[in-house]
Amino acid sequence: MFKIGERVVHPHHGAGIVVDIEELKCFGSDKQYYSIELLNDSGTLVIAVENAEKERIRRPIPQIKLGQVWRVLRAAPKALPSDHNERYELVKGKLCGGDVLQVAEAVRDMSWKDQHVRSLTIEGKRLYDKGMMLLAGEVAVVQNSDFGAAEAKISRVLREGLVSAL
Repeated sequence: MFKIGERVVHPHHGAGIVVDIEELKCFGSDKQYYSIELLNDSGTLVIAVENAEKERIRRPIPQIKLGQVWRVLRAAPKALPSDHNERYELVKGKLCGGDVLQVAEAVRDMSWKDQHVRSLTIEGKRLYDKGMMLLAGEVAVVQNSDFGAAEAKISRVLREGLVSAL
């Protein structure tokens, strides 16, 4: 069970802070719910405590693992499938899997495609933005920084990696 003030990560909504644990009556029974304030300014997420594991809510990666994230972002990009349906299924799988290193790979590869292969489609841009939101939120909670600073750091590391991959 998470505690009030604890930082958590939801695989679809991103990182946040547990701001309250309250008991609510729902469908005739009392249940405890987490109120999680999301760092990406998209509001508060309310999740039943009993569903937290099923929803794959987890603690952020340890600070020491952040070095792996930077290495993934700086690494040479992997070619994405040319078929857009295959490409988006691959990227969605990485984004929604809950593994921060897979999210970093998807962000890196989509960034490369956008800047060096050809512009992203509207759907590609949406997936890239979601990946950036997920990654920046986790980096922000690990570094105890704000969302904008984490996003700027990721963009800087991506630029460094993309320049060296040329």
